[in-house]
Amino acid sequence: MIIIEREVILYELFDLKKKYVKAIVSDEEIEIAKAIREFVNKEIMPRRKDLEGGWHRDEKLARETFKSLAHGLVKLGCQKCFLPREWGGDGISGTAWNLITAEIARGDLGLAMHFGILALSMMPAMLARRKDLFYKFGDKLLEDKPCTACVAITEHVGGANIEDLVQQGKAITTTARLDGNEWVINGAKIWPSGAGVADLCYVIICTVDPTKGDEGIALIYVPPDAKGVSFGKPIKKMGMSWTSINAEIFLENVRVPKEYRVAEPGEDAKILRDMIAYARLNTAANVTALAETVLEIVLDYTKDRRIIKKPVREYSLFAHILGDMTIAVETSRAYWLQVSWMFDHPEIYGRPGETANLARATAAKAYACDVAVGVTNKAMELMGSYGYSFELHIEKYLRDVKTAQLWLGGPQRERLDVALSHYSFKW
Repeated sequence: MIIIEREVILYELFDLKKKYVKAIVSDEEIEIAKAIREFVNKEIMPRRKDLEGGWHRDEKLARETFKSLAHGLVKLGCQKCFLPREWGGDGISGTAWNLITAEIARGDLGLAMHFGILALSMMPAMLARRKDLFYKFGDKLLEDKPCTACVAITEHVGGANIEDLVQQGKAITTTARLDGNEWVINGAKIWPSGAGVADLCYVIICTVDPTKGDEGIALIYVPPDAKGVSFGKPIKKMGMSWTSINAEIFLENVRVPKEYRVAEPGEDAKILRDMIAYARLNTAANVTALAETVLEIVLDYTKDRRIIKKPVREYSLFAHILGDMTIAVETSRAYWLQVSWMFDHPEIYGRPGETANLARATAAKAYACDVAVGVTNKAMELMGSYGYSFELHIEKYLRDVKTAQLWLGGPQRERLDVALSHYSFKW
């Protein structure tokens, strides 16, 4: 008999009020995270399997569950809290935002990413101080209805090379040509979350001329109903089956007003670097929280599982493994928190997209993903057949976190960005 729901045990290292350094996280921010945690524990945890549509991947069940849970999180302010106060948001810090999405990721990584992309889609407008773009594309975030956005970076041929900042946009094939007072966009994107379902906006990363390098990179907002935009079928994946809809985007002579470009030549490239840095750091926070949840599951399991009337976790072999898993989670959390605090203080450390800061965020993501994949895989081994059973969630966490490890460049690409913080090189 499989025990599906277990007794909730609060391990001190995972206590919300004790696991964060007070020099970095304020009491108010912890209270915000606590409110999200209570919702996650009450509403998301019991419905984790439904977010995939159950064992049979029922699309209707998955979409209804997602809509219901997203609506609950919107009511808690998750859709607007990252916006500046003067735009109607709460003006929370980047660290507070990472705490919020991390708590959501404890329940479902794809649901956390959904809200992360909303913030990422508004980041160009916020960084460029383009309030006009927010009112054109983001004012729905202030409503109580869940929204979906899409940030389209990756392409069919260039792949992760689009995120390769050394290439300075030379791998981008999606073009934008200025025709009078309009940009004419042509090209195709693949893999962006929200493709085909976004109702807020599409942020298209393109180039006006690949030979111009960073000066040619352009970030352009495109309305969801723009003429000339079409989509492929949703791509079936091993993880985040319905919480993240990925598809191809085709742009054929898409015309948008000139002012929909975010910034001037050169500045768009800097904003793109900032976006990638923020997204990688947010991923680090989310997958670390996922790893923590997995560790809680396996700690409970090895307490109940016995060998000769003794809990498995009391044997030195298993205790050693659990100790290593804990060390990994603790160090991963400590590092992403450090980088998050640095991002919140650009007056000291500079922009997030600057070489050293990008390396820090990238290192946080690469390390956190390695930790989360390793912890989840080891948990499955410790739990044996129960580990890969659908009922106990470990197999889903493993599928989801492996997906996260590969986005925004992937682990090999990321290590090159970290090395670039010490010396420059090209390939």
